[in-house]
Amino acid sequence: MSKILLAHSGKQHVYHVAKALNNLGLLDSFYTSGYISNNYTQKFVEVFGIDFLKKRYESGLSGEKIHSNWKFELPEFWARYIQKANKARLTSLMIQRDTNFAKFMSTNLGHGMFNTFWGYNGSCLEALTKANEIGKMTVCETQLAYLPFTKKILKEEALLHPEWADSLDFVDLPSHYEKRLIEEPLVANRVVAISSFLKKSLVEGGVDAQKIDVLPLGFDIKSVKYNPNKHLGINNRPLRILYAGKVTQGKGIKYALEAVKNLNSKDIELHIIGNVDGSVEAFNKFSKYYIYHGKVHQLELFQKYTEYDVLLFPSLSEGFGLVALEAMGAGVPVIATPNTNAFELLDHEKNGFVIPIRDIDAISQSLITIRNMDDIAYQQLSINARERAVNYTWDTFQDRLSTLIATWEFI
Repeated sequence: MSKILLAHSGKQHVYHVAKALNNLGLLDSFYTSGYISNNYTQKFVEVFGIDFLKKRYESGLSGEKIHSNWKFELPEFWARYIQKANKARLTSLMIQRDTNFAKFMSTNLGHGMFNTFWGYNGSCLEALTKANEIGKMTVCETQLAYLPFTKKILKEEALLHPEWADSLDFVDLPSHYEKRLIEEPLVANRVVAISSFLKKSLVEGGVDAQKIDVLPLGFDIKSVKYNPNKHLGINNRPLRILYAGKVTQGKGIKYALEAVKNLNSKDIELHIIGNVDGSVEAFNKFSKYYIYHGKVHQLELFQKYTEYDVLLFPSLSEGFGLVALEAMGAGVPVIATPNTNAFELLDHEKNGFVIPIRDIDAISQSLITIRNMDDIAYQQLSINARERAVNYTWDTFQDRLSTLIATWEFI
């Protein structure tokens, strides 16, 4: 049986991976930065409702298998919450954290009884190399499209729409960090991609397709509100469109705004939830075409999905896009590009719409199609979205993880 050492320099969805591995009896140890590993402390945080710390543990995952070292993230915490540092400074600290964590892990592989090291793209190069040297199986999970693909498409975007260029990430990274992001999937024995789109980008970048496995994420179905009758009477009010996530051109925000502007209809409303990345000038030029809500807490968003009729997700390059899965879990159909988790989630015109990137007309036409639906047609679209999402909970993720690991040939 495999025993896996899991290592991630931050949080993201890795807590669910650790919990699933532990439930399956496959977790040797989990190394990370800021995590509350003590069960009693977790309960204290839960009782007193400390929101920030609630993000630093997963219920049901505690104990001596978890090795938490807050020092890796403290500089970021200080810069983000105390100094209110700018984007460039925070990116620099993120790169520093990833690099330091990878080096730290390379010196801590002599502990435990693991036969597999599982790291995450950006923070595992030295550890992958060391684990290979000592005869361990190595896995690199990637959560973003392969860097050569990402840089190409975002540099194109910066030229097409320079007024949005300062909202784009991963265009100009330090060469040493770019080298890390490119080499890690090449060095690992296996690569786990969280969407088929990510696998495609890796293969196009020269990573062996035979060693890449697709393992889609799950969502917290118990927390996402679902009301199958919420959307009855859809024709008697404006169509409520939701854009949720960072307001950045990497997520195609300009194309969403242009589509709504072109429709210029009082019969539709674009609601935007999320922080504005970069300058607000380009965003503000469209202010008459959207209702901006700012950033909301994740748990609040889980309850808000049912207030909307469709999620607009025109991203140019997205690792997975949990927001799309969560929205579908609330019965909200999704309009998304292929450069997301659309392959896993969407059947065109059955539970949502798949549109080409940068296609304003396709966005507009999809919105018109939904706007023209009667209650019965829309309800079926909504039900289909919910039914697809139910296949991608964290429980079904654990099942897929177990099936995947059973196919691996361990060293």
